[in-house]
Amino acid sequence: MKNIGKLRLAGVVVAATMILPVLSACGGDSGNAGKSNADLLKEGAANMKALKSYHLDADITQGDQAIKMNGDLDVANKNSSLAVNAAGQSVNMVAVGSDSYLSIDGGKTYTKSDASSTAGMSGLTDMWSSFKPGDVDKAKDALKDASPATDTIDGVATKHITGNAKDLSALASGGSSTSTTEGTIDMWISTDAKPLIYQMKIDGTSDSKPLKGTFKWSKFDQKFDIKAPEVK
Repeated sequence: MKNIGKLRLAGVVVAATMILPVLSACGGDSGNAGKSNADLLKEGAANMKALKSYHLDADITQGDQAIKMNGDLDVANKNSSLAVNAAGQSVNMVAVGSDSYLSIDGGKTYTKSDASSTAGMSGLTDMWSSFKPGDVDKAKDALKDASPATDTIDGVATKHITGNAKDLSALASGGSSTSTTEGTIDMWISTDAKPLIYQMKIDGTSDSKPLKGTFKWSKFDQKFDIKAPEVK
């Protein structure tokens, strides 16, 4: 665990979660196709906030640090299970309630960790709570149709919207007041009866470091059996 301590992987995860805006989706008719981009984003974000669970895949590069994350988030119970790869090291991170666990051998064995080791995981489950519809209203003129304006993500019909990260700072920083993110945010929001944000891409800078990230959400409201792993 010495190398993990030096890497401060949890800090990398926290930094990654700071740039997560508002997104997800289902499939179906285009009952929301006539709504403004701002209204569609607000509705999609509100629906995302109400979800009990979802799966996340993230691919992020900030400065010279590349991060890949994928896993399940049980938002309702604040349980998480993530596989994280950063700086050539792979770590499995599990949080069950207030307990945290780490594995550096692909999930074969786990050690119990203090809460700071997986601090970023709570940010992944709580990130929607800082969303403020008023922030979207202020930046509504900056939310433009992207190219293509409509797209299909994982078989789901979506509206493709682009905006300025600085105009939507509360979303671009994941509610953090200590991170400054600038650049372009592209969002894919489903246009069915229950809009959700399905995918997001960001291209810009965070705290003056070059930043590129792709985030995809899926398996909405599915039941995840996340349990505390056996500690050896």
